[in-house]
Amino acid sequence: MNDFVGKNIWIIGASSGIGAALARRLAASGATLALSARSRPALEALAHEIGLRHSIWPLDVSNAKDVQDVASALTQSWQRIDSVIVMAGTYTPQTIANMTLDDARRIIDVNLMGSINTIHAILPVFHAQGYGQIALCGSVAGYRGLPQGQPYSATKAAIINMAESLRAEEQVRGIDVRLICPGFVRTPMTDKNTFDMPMAISADEAAAHITSGLLGKNFEIHFPRKFTWLMKIIRIMPDRLFFNIVKRMKA
Repeated sequence: MNDFVGKNIWIIGASSGIGAALARRLAASGATLALSARSRPALEALAHEIGLRHSIWPLDVSNAKDVQDVASALTQSWQRIDSVIVMAGTYTPQTIANMTLDDARRIIDVNLMGSINTIHAILPVFHAQGYGQIALCGSVAGYRGLPQGQPYSATKAAIINMAESLRAEEQVRGIDVRLICPGFVRTPMTDKNTFDMPMAISADEAAAHITSGLLGKNFEIHFPRKFTWLMKIIRIMPDRLFFNIVKRMKA
């Protein structure tokens, strides 16, 4: 895409945080949006704020039928779908020893299966069109395993890997796959953290990075750069050095 004017974009996870901020920016840039999340009242309030040309499609991204039904309805409502951006996610900071199985299943279902459900629903549409953009939200938390990061970090590592595989498989079909890897962003989800978040940025700043990146050529959209490049160095750090550093962290 060269710009967002006249583009039909489906945002999943649009009710708050980065997803809502992204909707505001894309609407201001001329896109027509389909807004999805579980909370109908939050979606209605956002649609009222950004303009009546945008539509709301409440769903639970962990429910494959919900996602498929909305994808089918949008295919009928719009002549084309230009981009799908999956920002839905959930998070509970915890150690592996203390996490409950219910929490683990919910995080995996929303963060990982939600992305898989979306890919499964939208790829046939994009194949029929001969083009389309899929943006999946990973995280720098998926670069390496850190204390109190599970199972959230594991789902983000899986999304990074899946986005890489999807890009490798689909680029020959003209499908543009993007990976979004934020550092710390101040949102209702990260308000759960009890530790300092270095170089944290606002949701609107994050949305600005994403909108710019979606029009660029890079596969991975990561920000803020000073922090994410530091995390990339940690990602390739020898295991012995890495574990010597993290053992000093409070788990």
